[in-house]
Amino acid sequence: MLKRTHVAPFLRDDDGLVRVEPLEDDGSGRVVRLLDRFCRLLRRLEGADRRAVVEALRRQERRVRDRRRLDGIARTLLDACRFEPHPLAARAPAVREAVFAARGRLWPPTPGDGDAPYREAATSLGLTVDEARDALYADRPERRRLVKAPAWDGQRLLDRYNLELARAVLLDAERVTVTARGGWRELFAAVKLARLMYRIERTGRRRYRVELTGPASPFVARPRRYGVRFARVFPAVTRAPGWRIDAQIRGDRPGRFVLEPGGPIPSPRRRRASYDSRWERDLAAEFADRLGQERRGWSLARETTPVAAGEHVFLPDFTLRHQDGREALVEIVGFWTPDYLRAKVEKVRAAGLHNLILVVYRGLAAGEQAAALEELGAPVLWFADKPRISPVLEAAESVATTPDR
Repeated sequence: MLKRTHVAPFLRDDDGLVRVEPLEDDGSGRVVRLLDRFCRLLRRLEGADRRAVVEALRRQERRVRDRRRLDGIARTLLDACRFEPHPLAARAPAVREAVFAARGRLWPPTPGDGDAPYREAATSLGLTVDEARDALYADRPERRRLVKAPAWDGQRLLDRYNLELARAVLLDAERVTVTARGGWRELFAAVKLARLMYRIERTGRRRYRVELTGPASPFVARPRRYGVRFARVFPAVTRAPGWRIDAQIRGDRPGRFVLEPGGPIPSPRRRRASYDSRWERDLAAEFADRLGQERRGWSLARETTPVAAGEHVFLPDFTLRHQDGREALVEIVGFWTPDYLRAKVEKVRAAGLHNLILVVYRGLAAGEQAAALEELGAPVLWFADKPRISPVLEAAESVATTPDR
């Protein structure tokens, strides 16, 4: 992640709107070609230690017009690299102890015999003199080895640097509002990992707004303390369809920071749908096999309707949408434990949903757990082998509602 010093030179104030100047090619391709050179340089340096990699990037100053840009580009590249400890890093403390002890015993040193402490330490540790020298500070961060450089080209590096530049603006954010049409599973996983609080509301067809705040933001004197957490969520936001960020920024350039896909931030690439279970995949596949009238005007989308459930978000597995505007939510309850089912029931109750259909595996349903599901008031469709789409569509016809716009 870039630091404030990497983004500060490129921030501008436009009548209360904070904007960041991206790095753009002038149309000649010169910038992309230069960045492509940097990417190839790092791939050639695989096996070198971090100190050598950093120095090699620093020497590229003669090729750039703005050293401040190079600092951010270098940081972006280094963050994408995979470094591993030096092979002798684990032995470094023992080597230092042996070498320093030998140096004390052999003091004053004999002129021209600087290898004496290393020979003594190497003999006691079963190393060669060269290995003892190499291992002396092998556990330092700058001695970590570059084992994998990113397989990027110049355009990919340009897009990533501009994304990281925009992300760094959020380091001074005190509140962030996110609008999107999907990608909620990944987004809320990132929000939970960043330990942020949120409030969600529907703003239109398939569109929701999520306001992110720190857990103690109303009570702290420095609301910007949550900026790093906001920045951590940013990559997940940019992978959602139809995303938009509206952040309140404090600091040297206070104001609003508004960002949408396009321009320096490329539109997210479509990802293939992944399913949490075979049952979800089977239900979606059976629906996809139905054509024309058999679908009865319904379409099926996965995890596109987040629902506020108390302090949490309930994300049903599927949303059935009719062409007349009605919606029904479908949740598959498969292999579960009593604690898992109890938490699921509490979420459904907190959400107060009237258009929810529960599709439940019969194999583990017994006693109080089965009764708790029936008491929710939502249609419960039991299955023994795999869920069927026909009863789901029938239930949708009876419980589907038209959502508020």
